[in-house]
Amino acid sequence: MDCDLFPAFAENLAAMCVSKQERVLIAVSGGPDSMALLHLFSRWNMGKIGVFHLNHGFRQTAARDAFFVRDYCQKLNVPVEIQEYDINRYLAASGESKQQGARKIRYQLLKNFAETGGYHRIALGHHGDDQAETVLMRILRGAGLHGLGGIPMQRGAFIRPLLTVYKEQIIRYCQEFGVPYIQDETNLEPIYLRNKVRQELLPLLAREYNPEIVPQLVQLAELAREDESELQATAEEICRKHLRWQRGQLLFPRNRFAELSTAMQRRVLRRLLEIYRGHLRQIGFVHIEDWRKHILENTVFQLALPQVWVSGNVDHIFVGTFSAEKWEPVELDIPGQIKVGGFALRAELWDSGDLPPRTEGSEDFDLAELQLPLVVRTRRAGDRMRPFGGKGTKKVKDLLIDARIPVQIRDFLPVICDQAGILWIPTVRRSDRAALSETTEKVLRLTNVSDS
Repeated sequence: MDCDLFPAFAENLAAMCVSKQERVLIAVSGGPDSMALLHLFSRWNMGKIGVFHLNHGFRQTAARDAFFVRDYCQKLNVPVEIQEYDINRYLAASGESKQQGARKIRYQLLKNFAETGGYHRIALGHHGDDQAETVLMRILRGAGLHGLGGIPMQRGAFIRPLLTVYKEQIIRYCQEFGVPYIQDETNLEPIYLRNKVRQELLPLLAREYNPEIVPQLVQLAELAREDESELQATAEEICRKHLRWQRGQLLFPRNRFAELSTAMQRRVLRRLLEIYRGHLRQIGFVHIEDWRKHILENTVFQLALPQVWVSGNVDHIFVGTFSAEKWEPVELDIPGQIKVGGFALRAELWDSGDLPPRTEGSEDFDLAELQLPLVVRTRRAGDRMRPFGGKGTKKVKDLLIDARIPVQIRDFLPVICDQAGILWIPTVRRSDRAALSETTEKVLRLTNVSDS
């Protein structure tokens, strides 16, 4: 039959690697989309499916819908779970919109029941017209490439096997195969943006501008999603290679950021926030662009974004706040390694003739010129040091300011000393004491392991 959706349905399941050994929970509202989806799954593998229906109580016909779904599932001999939830009470407490709150609760209840019921996948009835509406709504809201990708066919356990077919095809399928369904009358109310797009804007665009607007919006989503995936993978690799964690903060090197294109800078910043927060809710283009401009225009800055502080100094971009704890002075054995204040410090001893190239985050000292033992402590009032290559001594306080070290970190940085004074403040400066010379025999190499 020309209206048989099963070939496209099965092809999409194969593309998502859904096997007939997996148990699938189908979200069924009673409308044509979800009823067609249930019928297709019953043809695919009756023994591995179950149905979930949420009675959200929004409409007077909600009890009728629940009875309809239960009755049809009993005729098919498919297990069905009907749950009731007072979403209106949740909306009153959360302040979320009706559609946003209902969607959130529905997805969470689906996930909970799938986990307890031993289901591997959760099938939803979104189709091509839903995709076109979503893309058009996001264009109206000024979405970027990620938003233009629309609804993914697969995200985690959720799958959408009908995303490549259209509403008209689904209606014909139900009619041809005798699949009953009910209509949600709220879908006809032009009070929601999606309903207005569906009933007014898309028909206008099809009638006056492009009769193929729906499939072309679906095609746009596919192209955008593929490009987005490629670019996102690049941003992910950049973050994986260069970011690190230190005392509750996420750090990214500023010089590497400056080398990126504008488009990749935005993606990296979004990814850094996503890694730190676990999501990007409440983060829009304006937030990312404001942060990016601060990085490019200000050597030192601090900026409040939704639910997170970001900051920067001359060397790094920081996400989050520094988790500071006081720590006591400790001796550093040679050789040896210690952890203090979120820093890992290592001392190694080398013969000058065998000394390997120095790496970033390390400094070399002539052992014979030192007064041991080494002590690692935090800064003290009145601390001074003669910086390597400088003239005269400087206050440690001024060195920290010159190095653009954030104020909240300064009292927790390790200061490495011998018995005669300060040798090195990692990430800041080393002193001119015990510099290597032609007469050096034994070399002490100090390394900030947490920065290497």
